[in-house]
This record gives sequence, structure tokens and C-alpha cells, in this order.
Amino acid sequence: MSNRLNSVTEAVCCIFLLAMTLTVALQVIFRYLLGAALTWSEEFSRYGLVWITFLGGAIAVKRGAHMGVEVLVNALSPKARKIVELFTLLTIMGFLVVATVKGIQLALFNMNQHSPAMGVPMGAVYLAIPVGCLIMLVHASEELTSLFRASPPAEPGEAID
Repeated sequence: MSNRLNSVTEAVCCIFLLAMTLTVALQVIFRYLLGAALTWSEEFSRYGLVWITFLGGAIAVKRGAHMGVEVLVNALSPKARKIVELFTLLTIMGFLVVATVKGIQLALFNMNQHSPAMGVPMGAVYLAIPVGCLIMLVHASEELTSLFRASPPAEPGEAID
């Protein structure tokens, strides 16, 4: 499920990026060649970037691409390393649960407020927070289960069977 979810997330990010690129290009053409600005293009690009940020964060969780201080973790024994990884994952998951709940509250609170140029409910923009955090939570949960299934890593220099 996590792989399929990640594929859909990547596709949505690509669509947003393509739409933003085309919108900005159209804005340049309209403003400098035709002398008329598209009033909604900047707003669309800004909101697209918000969605790409949260969905991209979910993709990074799936790929294990978020920053970390691996030098310190790698210096630990395999058992201590697993404990640190478990603590880190549980902390991240706790934060994601809180961010998801608060993001839903923020989105619902702002559904009656509309953006000035496009008239989009601001709650739809703020939905990027709980959607992105929920996807991150799915990927982090998968990583947590794989952490329990995995055998402890070998010590540096230890022979692997």
C-alpha cells in the first residue's frame, strides 16, 4: 500500500509542478507580451507550492531522505542503534498525529474564508497539512514495522552470513 500511495503522491507532485510551471510561463507571456496580467497565477503557484511541500515531505519520509546525524547513530551498538531509531520514529509519529489533528482543525476553521484572486476556500489550501502528514504517518508506520521485523545490523567489521 505504501508504495502505491507514494506513486500517487509523486504523480500529484509532478502535476502540481507542471501546472505551476505552465501558469508562471503564461503569466510572463501575458504580462510582458500582451500587457495584461493573470490575477490568479501567483496565488495558484503559491498554493501549489504549499501542497508540493507537504506531499514532497511525505515522499522524503518514504525514501528516508530527511536529514539526520547518522555519524552518531552509526557509532552506537546495534541494540542501541535500534533503540534510538525506535525513539526517533515514535517521536516523529507523535508529532505527525498532532500535526494531522491540528491541520484538520485549521482546514475546517478556514473553509469559509476564500482566497482573493481565485475564490478557493482557504481550507482547501490548509488541507495540505493533514493530507501530507497522514501520508508521512503511513510511511513512518511502515518503517516502524520493518524496524521490528529486521534483524539487528551487524557490527562494523563483523562477518555477515
